[in-house]
Amino acid sequence: MRGCLVLHGLGGGPYEVDPLIQGMSECGFTVHAPMLPGHEGPGPRMPASTWPEWAAASEAAFDLLAREASPVAVVGFSTGGTLALRLATTRPVARLVLLSPFLEIRYTRLLPVAAIRYVRPLSRLIPSLPRRRPAVRDPESLRRVVASAGFRTFSVRAAASALELIEATRPLLPAISVPTLILQGALDSVVEPRGARRILEELGSDWKRLLTLPSSDHLIALDRERDVVRREVVAFLRGDPGLRGGEPSSTRPQASPSQGIRQE
Repeated sequence: MRGCLVLHGLGGGPYEVDPLIQGMSECGFTVHAPMLPGHEGPGPRMPASTWPEWAAASEAAFDLLAREASPVAVVGFSTGGTLALRLATTRPVARLVLLSPFLEIRYTRLLPVAAIRYVRPLSRLIPSLPRRRPAVRDPESLRRVVASAGFRTFSVRAAASALELIEATRPLLPAISVPTLILQGALDSVVEPRGARRILEELGSDWKRLLTLPSSDHLIALDRERDVVRREVVAFLRGDPGLRGGEPSSTRPQASPSQGIRQE
């Protein structure tokens, strides 16, 4: 039986990808979706936590799942995507799925310095901030996410550590050869959508593909095109990219799987 490890985003939980977890379980995958350290909740204030803690927990969860199922794929959402990339350098990951991968905060490219240069000192002065409105455009999903959120604040210290994780992981991308599917919402208001394209270009994988969802915000597994996300991810995990005509997506665009969805 095949396994799938699902890693949630910063300040969130497995609820962020719940429809996808259900879809994989229905298709016979053994799915583990652990809660990362510092995210257990619920509570009024999100505690500080660091990326080495998240990485250690991800590795432990992978090892536990690998004893139950093989091969093991990894699905990572946002910061979970960065963790998934790093995990692919330390564990025998069969396939990678990156949902709204976190490489850069939205709009910070307009600033004269890198985001870490101001988030790190800010975290010492202001350790937490009120949570922002969930980044999902679908009204029904928005209500569910608000009800599921574990904290009323967001840890700036944890955000600074997530940026440090990116700095530590990005140089490793050329060495990652795992078949990889990337899905990114064009309306993402949290991470810079261009980051998904940069990951596509820098990955060392021979099989890699990027799907851009024109009507989705950051929480793509819950948003307007969640059915497309579920269908494409399950198909990728169930199939063998080497037998499905997959070529390096950076060199050969494929036909769009659904109206308005761009595939590279």
